[in-house]
Amino acid sequence: MISRIAAIPGQWYLDRESRNLFQVVSIDADDRLIETQYADGSLEETSMEDWAARSLENCEQPEDWMGPFDDLGPEDIGLPEVNVETRGSGIGMDRALLEIEERRAPPTNSSEE
Repeated sequence: MISRIAAIPGQWYLDRESRNLFQVVSIDADDRLIETQYADGSLEETSMEDWAARSLENCEQPEDWMGPFDDLGPEDIGLPEVNVETRGSGIGMDRALLEIEERRAPPTNSSEE
């Protein structure tokens, strides 16, 4: 029996038949299309009718998923440009995102002097 699961942008789902994990990216009500992105970063459009016929369940975002961030460059996340030779050996995406968040955090007052 197929249970009907609502498509919600940002929500992750498991396709019970293929065992693929994916996230709803957007819903186009006019064209009756649901755009999804799989854990590997690939995109797909599904009609609302096909969505209703799928065997799906809600699930949590995979821990190691970085699909839409795989092709970001330093300039996309606020890091300075690097030359081609050092780009591959630069800091990892997780560390870069952490450093950005640390820079955005309000300064802490230190009472230890």
